[in-house]
Amino acid sequence: MINLDAAEAAVRRTAAVGSTLALAGAASYGINIVFARICAQMGVSGADIIAYRSIILLPFLALLVLAAGLSLKVPPPQRPVLLRFALSAAATAIFYLTSLQYLPVPVAVTVFYTYPLIVMLLTPFVDRLRLPARRWLIAGLAFIGVILAVGPVHATLDGRGLVFAGLGSLCAAAMFLNGARLETDSRVTFFWCQAIAAPAALAFAWSGAGLAKPELLLVAATPFAVTSICYFLGFTLQILAAARITAATASLLFLLEPLFAIAGAAFLLAETLGAWQAVGVLLVVLALAADLWPTLKSAPPLAAAP
Repeated sequence: MINLDAAEAAVRRTAAVGSTLALAGAASYGINIVFARICAQMGVSGADIIAYRSIILLPFLALLVLAAGLSLKVPPPQRPVLLRFALSAAATAIFYLTSLQYLPVPVAVTVFYTYPLIVMLLTPFVDRLRLPARRWLIAGLAFIGVILAVGPVHATLDGRGLVFAGLGSLCAAAMFLNGARLETDSRVTFFWCQAIAAPAALAFAWSGAGLAKPELLLVAATPFAVTSICYFLGFTLQILAAARITAATASLLFLLEPLFAIAGAAFLLAETLGAWQAVGVLLVVLALAADLWPTLKSAPPLAAAP
């Protein structure tokens, strides 16, 4: 009995540590978005951030993979899925961060975080599964939430930002649908995502005004450093949390990312929500949480991490 009690306590401690890491990861991702908005206000675009960030991160990511005793070489059968995932991940980041040039953070994150809803609606067609009525109801509630969040201020919003945020959401849905079929280690995946994101961001930047000069990046050095560090920290914490809690628990906790971003934008940028917008954002988060809840309740407990 003592051994069983000790094992159960160890599992609870592991879950508590994993949940704390996931919350810290969600906060890091949220702060990353706020400082990406600050960069945009200083003339450093989302494509600039991604291009420079990827180039800087690649050596560190390579060392992270090699230090774990892994290889950067991907077996041929896994390459098509990894390529689709990396391309959709790069497009997600480019479109999402670009939307911050035109939209306040609360609106951008609300539109972007419709991607779980898109995944939910596409799953029956991709996996040939019937969508139960409960999930249609949840999708409807989330859609109403988006209308409440965007509708009252739509006349004052830049349409380009809404298009970019919407494209980011679509690409994020594609990323997650492909991610469910990935077999590569997350660290190897992260390296190749950044390796593909760098040229993709460069091409996107050069299709417009061109890549920001290093002198401009120096002017925005502090927000650029914060957004890059928080992005890398969020990913690292996500990996550490994944080993300690179930995927359902992690997904639920990472739904707090937009709330961290909105709170950070209110504190640092004075970008606040109206009453109906706040209700809309809350409705989106609660609808997505309600969709994950049955999976969370039925998920088996993880063994204590070594």
